[in-house]
Amino acid sequence: MTTLEKLFGSGIRVKLLRLFLLSPEKVFTSAEAAKIIKVPLESVSSEMRSLAALGFTKKAVRRDRFEIKKGNKIKIIWRKIEGRRLSSTFPFILALRNLLITARPISREKMTKFFRSRGKIKLVALGGIFSEDLAGGFRGDGTRLDILVVGDLKKGQADSFIRGLESEIGKELNWATLSSAEFEHRISMHDRMLRDLFDYPHEFLINKLGLE
Repeated sequence: MTTLEKLFGSGIRVKLLRLFLLSPEKVFTSAEAAKIIKVPLESVSSEMRSLAALGFTKKAVRRDRFEIKKGNKIKIIWRKIEGRRLSSTFPFILALRNLLITARPISREKMTKFFRSRGKIKLVALGGIFSEDLAGGFRGDGTRLDILVVGDLKKGQADSFIRGLESEIGKELNWATLSSAEFEHRISMHDRMLRDLFDYPHEFLINKLGLE
């Protein structure tokens, strides 16, 4: 059990705290939270009730788009999904964000070892949730890539590893894999996805392309 787990009572609660803190605008059901952090639904439901009682989360509703195929036609329907989201009035949000993110649960060594052992990888860059902006806050808001991998790596090879990282962090990661040729093309075209990664603080786990 880590220090944070001892401090907050359980690893599940730590993961749930990160999930809501790092995705403050998102609405999660217990089932969705359980899938992301990879723990039994029953345990998540219990912790969700505890966090609700503390005022950490509040009830919220989102509308999800679904496509239903009927013959040759596709019907678009919108369904209301009831769940919970971070309560902006909870008094210790900033303190919790600083503590849980500063703890940096994911080992860079672990990630580097995985990617070095998978194919001919030219570049692994971290941004988003893994990087701090100049104001000292984290830009893990889903609008930027958290992980970019360039080289000979099939996306399927990394799926289970990334899901494991998501479970540890308590947040869905925004990541992409590109071939070397696709990366060179995109960067020459000033691709927005790459610009939004490299124009903000980032770090390299593997950098055989000489980028700065």
